[in-house]
Amino acid sequence: MDPSAILSDPAAAGIVVGALALILFGAAWHKLSEPNAFLSSLAAYRLVPDATLDIAARAVPVVEIALGIGLLIPVTRVPALVGTALLMLAYATAIGVNLLRGRSYIDCGCGGAAHPLSWGLVVRNGVLAAAALAVSGPTADRALGWLDAFTLIAGVLAFYVAYLMADELLRQASRMARADRSSHEGSPLS
Repeated sequence: MDPSAILSDPAAAGIVVGALALILFGAAWHKLSEPNAFLSSLAAYRLVPDATLDIAARAVPVVEIALGIGLLIPVTRVPALVGTALLMLAYATAIGVNLLRGRSYIDCGCGGAAHPLSWGLVVRNGVLAAAALAVSGPTADRALGWLDAFTLIAGVLAFYVAYLMADELLRQASRMARADRSSHEGSPLS
């Protein structure tokens, strides 16, 4: 079956849209609940002028919330999906620039426990951007039934849980790689 046909189904598209909204709301929550930690992470990227750091740190979670709400409103869904893709690509670019600078020790600013930068985060954000764009097209015109409602709820939760699990695997892989580099730098064989 053609993947675009699957994603044009309103239930399948709804799963992706709902999960992206949850991801955006969760990201905003972390930034708003730990504003100083996010400000520190944003400053460490060295991509935003110091004079605008505070404004940017306050604006990012507001943008995430606005996009999350926009995803849930049918009339604003497509622009919100494009905005979400652009935001995820901006995050991927910021991470990639710092990795190329050799600055993998920076906390990504994603919230929660420390999450050092990694190429896995670049890929993660690229996949989220691609998912947003994949469901930005028209969906099939069909009525949704009770089974679709169950599918939507279960699918959104499954997508979100898979995202959280993948994120934790990336976090642990980054920590392990960092610990491995540290142990090799301190060993007599290095």
